[in-house]
Amino acid sequence: MAAALERPPLQVSRTSADPQQILGEYDAAITRGAMVVVGPLTRAAVTALASSDLVRVPTLALNLPDGNPALPRGMYTFGLSAEHEARLVARIAFSERMREAVVVQAATPLARRAAQAFGSEWFMLGGRLLTVLEFGVRTDLAQLRRQLGKIAPDLIFLAASAQHARTVRPYLASQVPVFATSQIWSGASEPLANVDLNGVRFVEMPWLVQPDHPAVMVYPRVGNLGGELQRFYALGIDACRLSLELLMRRDHITLDGVTGKISLGGSPVVEREPVQAVIRDGAGTVLGDRH
Repeated sequence: MAAALERPPLQVSRTSADPQQILGEYDAAITRGAMVVVGPLTRAAVTALASSDLVRVPTLALNLPDGNPALPRGMYTFGLSAEHEARLVARIAFSERMREAVVVQAATPLARRAAQAFGSEWFMLGGRLLTVLEFGVRTDLAQLRRQLGKIAPDLIFLAASAQHARTVRPYLASQVPVFATSQIWSGASEPLANVDLNGVRFVEMPWLVQPDHPAVMVYPRVGNLGGELQRFYALGIDACRLSLELLMRRDHITLDGVTGKISLGGSPVVEREPVQAVIRDGAGTVLGDRH
């Protein structure tokens, strides 16, 4: 029996982005005898599944549902949430005795969600948020720099993609530490493109910044994937490992994963702790040592 669980048969169901079609495929998979399900991936589909009565086997959803609803018994969430990373960044900065922060956010939904998560965690910890500055294609970045020059924060939380961060970073106070989520890192070493991002601290999965770690080295790589697809590839590796643990009905799970240190126990949310990193010479470099 143990040997059989090591290599269980795998079925892949191809779906569209339509939540109702995904729910139909989910129900069909269980009817065919699926003992554990990995997915869905989109937030809308996870929300639909969480509010349905279809969950009858352990299910590892790869995103968070909208509105933070109570999840059906047997449903777990695991993903690459920018909000989760932003809250972790807040805890890291606060643990280093920083207390006054400024948020600089791109005018995108994802950046705004990350900024809001950082701010909520920062307030809960007891930190002070001096101001929130948003920038877009029409923003006068020189004016943004003048606004920042009137205050003296302990840190700047930059909520932006790599492309947007490269635009605004030269206008941020060079002497103030800048923190970010993995949004800021493209996943590739680009010394020229990332020159303005050097020194920015962020959190990232070991898969992209710690390739020599034993937990990472054992898995094959697909060399022609870009940064975002590499992240999803790594998510798939850890999701596969988690699904095997769920198949064996384990209540408490800890894994040294390629996306970070993973734990599950007492909550349907799989916790993921990425590593701390910094951009040096245009490349993401891990801080500290997980060995």
